[in-house]
Amino acid sequence: MGFVIAVYFKRSKVKNSHYLKVKGPVIVAVNHPNAFMDPIALTTLVYPPRLRYLARGDAFKKGIVTALLESLGIIPIFRIQDGGKEGLKKNDETYERVKTLLKNNKKIIIFAEGLCIQERRLRPLKKGVPRMIFGAMESKQLDDLIVVPVGINYTDPSQFRSTIFCNVGKPLKMIDYMASYKETPAKTMNQFLADLAPRMKELIVHINHKHNEEVIAHIEEVYRDKYYKQHHYSIANLEHDFLFSTKVVDVINKAEETNPEAVKELHHKTSHYCKELKKHHLKDWLLNPSKQKLINYSIGTLRLLFIIITLPIYIRGLIGSYIPYKLTHIITTKKVRVIEFKASFNMGIGAFLFLFYYSLQFFLVKTFAPNPWWAVLALFTSALSSLFCLYISPFRKKTWGIFKILKLKSSQPDLIKMLSHQRKDIIESFEKLM
Repeated sequence: MGFVIAVYFKRSKVKNSHYLKVKGPVIVAVNHPNAFMDPIALTTLVYPPRLRYLARGDAFKKGIVTALLESLGIIPIFRIQDGGKEGLKKNDETYERVKTLLKNNKKIIIFAEGLCIQERRLRPLKKGVPRMIFGAMESKQLDDLIVVPVGINYTDPSQFRSTIFCNVGKPLKMIDYMASYKETPAKTMNQFLADLAPRMKELIVHINHKHNEEVIAHIEEVYRDKYYKQHHYSIANLEHDFLFSTKVVDVINKAEETNPEAVKELHHKTSHYCKELKKHHLKDWLLNPSKQKLINYSIGTLRLLFIIITLPIYIRGLIGSYIPYKLTHIITTKKVRVIEFKASFNMGIGAFLFLFYYSLQFFLVKTFAPNPWWAVLALFTSALSSLFCLYISPFRKKTWGIFKILKLKSSQPDLIKMLSHQRKDIIESFEKLM
């Protein structure tokens, strides 16, 4: 999974992972925007230690499915909509298993929101979280139990080659709540949630109003380069990306309360600008003034020459990976209707198909080649050339973009001038809100 995660995501990072590597028992309270991808990615990125997690009980079918899921460290939790009242009764067994695991210093992920929705915000935390935690503290005397808040942030959670930033916060020591809990249990559990929620919220990009998600995404694209240069940020640093996004969101969140008409007008400007870009098959960076020194026929020709020289490697990579890649896309598009599950199935199906396809290549070459080492060489070159395809594809797209904008500059200069003016106006309008 370490290899799969490294390929699936363009970049990944965990901040403050040491909070999860303590010897004692840990409850990991996580937001939940991306179905099975959340626990799989987090578990893989922080390993060791091994993290276990709770998942909806209706997925646990009798037989091999249950055995497989439990072998992966997944514990069933039943909601009323999954198994009715009978399902809820099974949670008593789940709680006992959780208590025993914690007593043995294990680490368990709990999705504190209780449901999976692909939104850039923290939803209200469920009251079942403190009930489970305090129940474990009370029955097993887990004086060293801590709750570690974690925020998982994706650039685009449903897409292949997005980024993931796991932001780990300072732990809450549960022993600090026990004296109060013995006197007023309900009040203390509410206080715990009141303490946990803001800690989780500060670890993610939290947009107060859903209708502002689009304008924020547009501003992030248009304003990123200027902001990064002003603050000496690195495009490769996901923590810098998180700080930039939280700044944009903070500006829009505050403006929504004090000047909603200005936000609405900005949304209108960014929507029109992005529609024009899409209409003419352009990307925003092609209109960025700071990038213009890279946009000329000399640079474009050198990039094109590199593409031509490396074309044999690219073709070899396509032979080695296009079929499973395309099949994964087709299956996921046709079968997965819920966007929250798209990335999970995309990664799972892709990993299986690539493993099968690479194995098939190996045994086919091994069957017909005079020397079995040819099969090893074929597998090795297939993997390397496929990775080359993965990394050069953005380079190729940017090269075609350079020639596209150069052509438009000569054939439709007024269009480029208009788009450049719109871009400048958007940045100025946003900066007035700061």
